[in-house]
Amino acid sequence: MGVVGDFVAALQAGVSVNAVETDTGCAQGEVGVLKTSAVLRGKFFPAQHKIVVPEDVNRVATSVVADRIIISRMNTPALVGESGYVTADEPNLFLPDRLWQTEPSPRPHSQRWLAYWLQHSSIRRLIASGATGTSNSMKNISKETVLSLPIPRTPLPEQQRIAAILMALDDKLDVIARQIEATQTLKQGLMQTLFSRGVGANDADGRWVPHAEFKDCELGTIPAAWSVSSIGSLFEVVERAIRMADEQSYRRVTVKRRYGGIELRDEQRGSDIKVKSQFALEAGDFLISERQIVHGACGIVPSWLAGALVSNEYLVLKAKPSVDVRYFNYLVQQLKYAKYFMLCSQGVDIEKFLFKPKDWLKKLVPVPPVVEQARIADVLATADEKLNALSAKQNELQQVKRGLMQKLLTGEWRVSVDASAAGT
Repeated sequence: MGVVGDFVAALQAGVSVNAVETDTGCAQGEVGVLKTSAVLRGKFFPAQHKIVVPEDVNRVATSVVADRIIISRMNTPALVGESGYVTADEPNLFLPDRLWQTEPSPRPHSQRWLAYWLQHSSIRRLIASGATGTSNSMKNISKETVLSLPIPRTPLPEQQRIAAILMALDDKLDVIARQIEATQTLKQGLMQTLFSRGVGANDADGRWVPHAEFKDCELGTIPAAWSVSSIGSLFEVVERAIRMADEQSYRRVTVKRRYGGIELRDEQRGSDIKVKSQFALEAGDFLISERQIVHGACGIVPSWLAGALVSNEYLVLKAKPSVDVRYFNYLVQQLKYAKYFMLCSQGVDIEKFLFKPKDWLKKLVPVPPVVEQARIADVLATADEKLNALSAKQNELQQVKRGLMQKLLTGEWRVSVDASAAGT
């Protein structure tokens, strides 16, 4: 067993300089300084940088060099020690004082293989345990901690073969990540269009014909066939209070942030539920967590959670016949209407904001005919189905990668290498 120091002669540091944000990157004659967000999960993101102010350009040190690893020496407890492999020279980008860059040792080795080792779960745990600092929000690691991390002295041909296998998986994961990003962008574009122009109306043959007439209203321009109504006129606020029996088991739900849906929280006996004021849910209810709604904690109660309970810290709404609750669920995810949740909340600390349902229920939203609402929801659900399929594929590949990293890097599984390469 060796250590990281067998493969890294030194950890080069950058310097702290004054810099400004940029959306376009370095222009001709400009230089950039990396943000700590430039490295994550073994990858390097050169776009994560700021432009160094002219007065400090002469102070920069340590430019980004290909086939090196950049390591975050100071960050939050979860991110300290994060690293990323550099695939290409970036002569106009420089390190800040919070990032290090490896200087390879003379020992024949693969820096890309080493980069995978620095992402191994055992190494990440050692880095976390070796981090120091009096602040709970910011930790540091020393060069000695990194250079003394234990890793095997795997022969170079095996290092290269292992790196090639893991790189092939990374390439597939990159493709999926781009597909997810493109689908998310498509969905956002669809929402922007569908909630302002709709899908149209059915003609005599049942085909959808785009709207031809539009009108101006408080919300902007919408199809002439649509109406504008307050949220409160579209729903009934329901409170199905129950009296719990001590020996009976009850399911309770939780609402995930970022419109992640409704999930089972737990199942407990009535005697173990401390808050005795509980309310029953029905399938199709629109549920809002009043404490978490500024983070997008709302959604539709699925049929399998019908009968589950929530406390009085949740707002339960039942859609009227003129409303497709799926349409409304998508509508409140669009930024224009998602802002209502923040506007109708107050407080100093966002984690303790108090939601004011009465104010929110007065807000106006566009209301197409219910058949068009359903069509809009179907279109967006198709995009969600694709996103879910891609996410499932991504998770599956990530699990495969984690398993291979464990088996290959530790030598539990040995890789075959070309005989001529093994002899070098």
